[in-house]
Amino acid sequence: MPYFPWRIQCTQMEAQPSNSASERKRNKARSAGVIGLTCLCGWFVMELEILGVRMLAPHFGSAVYVVTGSVIGTFLLSLAAGYLAGGRLSERSDSCRILGFFIAIAGVWLILLPWITGPICDWIFDMGMDEKWGSLLASLFLFAVPTGLLGTVSPTAVRWLTYRADQSGFNAGLVLAVSTAASFAGCLATAFYLILYSIRLTLWISGGILTLLGLLLAGLAVLQRKQDV
Repeated sequence: MPYFPWRIQCTQMEAQPSNSASERKRNKARSAGVIGLTCLCGWFVMELEILGVRMLAPHFGSAVYVVTGSVIGTFLLSLAAGYLAGGRLSERSDSCRILGFFIAIAGVWLILLPWITGPICDWIFDMGMDEKWGSLLASLFLFAVPTGLLGTVSPTAVRWLTYRADQSGFNAGLVLAVSTAASFAGCLATAFYLILYSIRLTLWISGGILTLLGLLLAGLAVLQRKQDV
């Protein structure tokens, strides 16, 4: 039977994995999949942050308080909320299914962003708010939900990779390292290349990838649960 990450019980962190060659091979494949998922989500978070500055610029300008205060501040706050929610999510036996839905929702949100950005920014601008608080409110409306949802991936990935309590520190460092490295790559690729082409097309492709990935993850979890019944 396939060995998927959601089969790890939250109360069995001290359990030793099997030492058989086939089991070790499955564990390595599963760990690679979890790390790959973390890298993809880290990439898309940074991609959205870079694109977010460009999306708000026509409405609120590109002054330092828009870039560093509103956009970066929103992403930091959203990731903090996502990390906390992901920590609680990792304790659930159905964490894979729920995480899949979270990723899919984030993907759909990215697909919708090109259509909702203009109306939301115009509505906030018509309220008479200045560029500082208006850009902050727009950032929260547009980027907080997908960023927070993608932020739940890292702590959940740490839990999936951990068999023993003494592995938790290394696994946390590993997930943070690869996620940050993927974010760095996403930052360069978006700032140097993708932003020069179509922001709308970039969001649609990225959102489509996330949606399919999330639905696949949730579908595999549901299938595995049916097999276990």
